[in-house]
Amino acid sequence: MVHVPSLPAWQRIKLAELSGVAGRYGIGSDRDAPRDEAIAAVHAVTTDPELLGIQAGVALADPHGISGPTVELLRAAGADMRLAEAHAAEVRARLST
Repeated sequence: MVHVPSLPAWQRIKLAELSGVAGRYGIGSDRDAPRDEAIAAVHAVTTDPELLGIQAGVALADPHGISGPTVELLRAAGADMRLAEAHAAEVRARLST
């Protein structure tokens, strides 16, 4: 769930693309790919620490607790983890209402 209406549309589109790539390499079909390949795939979408952090926050807030590898991938790709923690708190709050 990437819900950041304050971002411009092009960044929200990047987040949607990043969600797919990070999920695929973190816990999906390409989870066994070499780490450098996974980071390169993420960086092909964005190297912006804030966007990486927002997506890491979504993964941190995963209510099923299976997205740890995705968080680690985004951290390795340069995610702003302070922003990730803050965004995770926002996501958790939305999920609890």
